[in-house]
Amino acid sequence: MRYAKALASMGIWTLLAAAAPAALSQTPPNLQTPPNPAPPSSSAPPVELPPPPPPPPVILDAKPEPPPVAQPPRVAMPLPVAVTPVAVPVVVPPKPTPKPVVPPLPAKVVVAPAKPVVAPTVPAAEDASAAPDDAKVKNGEGEKKKHEFVKGELASVGSIGLVPWENRVGAVVGMERIGDVFYAAITPSINYSTELNDQPFSMSFGVPLRLEVVDTRPANAATGDAHGWSHAGRFRKQDWDEIGDFAQIIRQIQYGGKESHLYVDVNAFKASSIAHGTILKRYNPNLNLNSRQVSGEIDGFTDWVGGELFVNNVVAPNVIGGLVFVKPLSFVNRQNYVMRSFSLGLTAVADVDAPLRAKLDLADVDNNGIRERQYLVDQNTYKPFYTATTVLATGIDAEVKLVDTKNTDWKTYLDYSMLMSGLPTDGNHPVDGFPPTRYVSSGGLTWGNLIRLNFGNDTVHALRLRAEVRRYDQNYLPSYFDVMYEVQRLQYRIGSRTADPNGTKVQAILGRPITNDGAAVIGAYFEASWRIAEIFAMAVGIEVNDTEPDNNLFVHLEMPEYKNFQFLATFHRRSATTAGNLFGFKSTGREIFLAKARYRVVDWFHINAEAITPFGIGPDSFFANTLDFNVNLEFGFGYGAKK
Repeated sequence: MRYAKALASMGIWTLLAAAAPAALSQTPPNLQTPPNPAPPSSSAPPVELPPPPPPPPVILDAKPEPPPVAQPPRVAMPLPVAVTPVAVPVVVPPKPTPKPVVPPLPAKVVVAPAKPVVAPTVPAAEDASAAPDDAKVKNGEGEKKKHEFVKGELASVGSIGLVPWENRVGAVVGMERIGDVFYAAITPSINYSTELNDQPFSMSFGVPLRLEVVDTRPANAATGDAHGWSHAGRFRKQDWDEIGDFAQIIRQIQYGGKESHLYVDVNAFKASSIAHGTILKRYNPNLNLNSRQVSGEIDGFTDWVGGELFVNNVVAPNVIGGLVFVKPLSFVNRQNYVMRSFSLGLTAVADVDAPLRAKLDLADVDNNGIRERQYLVDQNTYKPFYTATTVLATGIDAEVKLVDTKNTDWKTYLDYSMLMSGLPTDGNHPVDGFPPTRYVSSGGLTWGNLIRLNFGNDTVHALRLRAEVRRYDQNYLPSYFDVMYEVQRLQYRIGSRTADPNGTKVQAILGRPITNDGAAVIGAYFEASWRIAEIFAMAVGIEVNDTEPDNNLFVHLEMPEYKNFQFLATFHRRSATTAGNLFGFKSTGREIFLAKARYRVVDWFHINAEAITPFGIGPDSFFANTLDFNVNLEFGFGYGAKK
C-alpha cells in the first residue's frame, strides 16, 4: 500500500510540473528527506550521509553526472509518501526516474554490500628507501662474500723456492754451485695463475742453463784436468743428457688445494705428506743440491672413498707412496657429519732404490789419497754409488670428525704403521755384490688430534693445531720418509767425517740394538700453524721421545704476498740426542736453514736473494751442509690479471 501511494504522488508531481512553470521554484516532494526514513530492505547496515552541498542548477533533459570512478553505484532507496519541501532549485527530467545523488566517500573507505571495508596502505618513506638494499640482499647482491673454510697446510714448510705472485714472463740470472763447481745460471721462465672450476690453478716453467765459471777441485794428474778456470764458459751438458732431465723445465703445476676434493701438484721445490704423516711427512726430494727432481702428487676423495698418490720423480721415481680409504658409514647416512667422516685407510710407501750399503773410494777416483775414508762418488754428477735394496712402510688408520661447525673442525685418528726391509748378515765389512740379508720389521702406534679454526670475515685468520702421542719399537722411526730422507738415506749421521758403509738410514734404524728388555719408546709430536690470508703465515713443530736420539724441531715464517715483497724462511734442527738439545746454540751438524726473498723494484726488475744450507757432497766426498748466499736478478714483465 505504501508503494502505491508513492507512485500516485509521483504522477501528480509530473502533471504539476507540466502545467505550472512557476512550480520550478518549488522543491519536488520526492527529493525531500523524510523526518524518520524507513530502513532499506537490504541486509547491509545503513550509511549516514552528511548533508549535500547546494548543487548547481541542472539543465533539463541533461544526463545526470556519473558517480566518481572509485565509488561504486548507490542502490536507490524506496521513497516514502510524506515529504517536506526543501528550498533547493533542481530541474528534474520527466524520464527516467532520477536516482538520489550520493556524495563521494573518503578515499580510504570502500563501501560494498556484504564485503569488509579495506583501506589501502602506503609504505613509509624509510621503508621505501630500504627496499632496493633489501632486494639486493635477497638476490645475493650487496652481501659480503662468504669465505670457504680454510683447511690443508697453511704454510709452505720446507719449500726451497718462490713462485711469482703475478702472471709473468722473463728470466733469472745468477750464480749456482753444484759440488765444487760454480756456474753462471740463466733461467728463462714463465708462470700463469687463474681459477678453474672455482679452484686455484697455476703453472710455472723454467729452462735452467748453466755455464761453468770455476772448478775448485784440485788438478787431476791421472786425467790431466787442471780444473780451476780452465773450462770457464763451458755449457753443463749433464743437465740435459737424459730423457728425465727434460722434466726439470716444470717448476710447478698445481690445481686445487691439499684436502680439497681434487688436488694435483707437480713441483720442483715443495715438501709433501701422505695421510696423517705418520709414514711420509714433509719429504722434499730436492734438499740434495747435487740433484734436481720433479715430484708429483694427486689426491681425490668423495663422501664414500678417496686416495692419494705420490712419486718423488715424475720420470724415474724411486720413492712411491699411496693411500686408499673408504667411508663405510656414508652409505648409511651422509647427512650426519660423524658418520660421513668416519674412514678406514691403508697406506704404503716404498723406496725401491734405498741405499743398503755405501761404496767407498778404494780406487781413489777423486785423486785425493783418502780412499777408504770417503764415499765413492761420480765425479760428473756428484751422485754416490751404493748397493740398493727396498724399504717398505705400511700402515692402517681410522679417522672420525668430532666437531664440524662453520668455524671449527676437529678430527681424531688412530694409526698403526710398520717398517720392514732386509739387513746385511756379513758384518761391517763390505763385499762385492749384494750381501746376504735377514728380514727385519718394526712398528708403532699413533693417536692424534687435528683441530682447524677460522676467524674473521673480511680478513680470514686460519689456525691449525696437531697433537700426537706415540708408542713404538726401539728400531722404528715415525715419519721415516721425512724432510731429511733424501740425504740421510745414504749417510744417516750427518756430520761424521769418517765414511761408514753401513751408516745408511735403513741400517741405522732397523739395525738398532734393542735394550731395556725391548721396552717401547714413548714420544709426542705437536705442531701449530697460523695464516692471515695471503699476508702472513707461521708454523712451529716439535717432536720428542724418551729414549732414542731422534728429537726434532722446526720454525717457519712466510709472507706469501705483501705489497712488493715476498719472503719465506724455515729452520730445522734434526736428530738431536735429547729434547733439551733442540733449544741450545750448539750445532748438531744436521740443521737446515732455507730463506728466500723477492723484492719488486719496478715491474720489469726484481731482486731475489737466498741464504740456504743445502746438503751436498763436497771435496771430501761426505754429505755436509754449508751456508750459501746467492743474489739473483729477475728481468721480465707481467701480463693479464694478478694471482
